[in-house]
Amino acid sequence: MNIVAFLSYVIITSITPGPSNILMMNEARRFSFMGSWRFSSGILTGFAVLGILSGVLTTGLYNWIPVLEPYFKIIGAAYLLYLAWQVGMPKDTTDNSSGVQSSFLSGFIIQIINVKSILFFLTVMSAFILPFNHSINSIVLCLIVTILLGWSALLLWSGFGSIFKRLFAKHDKLFRVIMSLLLIYSAVSIFL
Repeated sequence: MNIVAFLSYVIITSITPGPSNILMMNEARRFSFMGSWRFSSGILTGFAVLGILSGVLTTGLYNWIPVLEPYFKIIGAAYLLYLAWQVGMPKDTTDNSSGVQSSFLSGFIIQIINVKSILFFLTVMSAFILPFNHSINSIVLCLIVTILLGWSALLLWSGFGSIFKRLFAKHDKLFRVIMSLLLIYSAVSIFL
């Protein structure tokens, strides 16, 4: 396995905008880094569970990945466009739900159905790990590295949301437009 290519793919894909990164940043913007911890820990836990499940399932279903991938892409793009719509729409200021924090379970579910992360782990497993490593120890080590780097990127996005909270609040409409466009870009990039 080419370690440089593997690490480059994992780092670049983890740090680029995706639904979880954007939602964690938005939650930290609304409630601060610590205030958004329940939601963020749900996403982080979901990411780890998704990585483990992907490792187990991909190892067992390695030959089926090319057949299933187009369906994941379509579902994923539709999901990302839905999230873009939700993030981009102006929030009703009379709505009391704007102060309601998201739960651990909602973060966990969002991450488990996050098609960008599903495709990320399928690609890591099918392109970088399984063709070169067949021992369970190597596969587990590569997955641990992948999950830890992914967690780092997610926490970085959450930190940015918390640090730039005032700036984002001042430019709320622009922030929502940019985040929506990034989600739309994520949807389109699935097919590139």
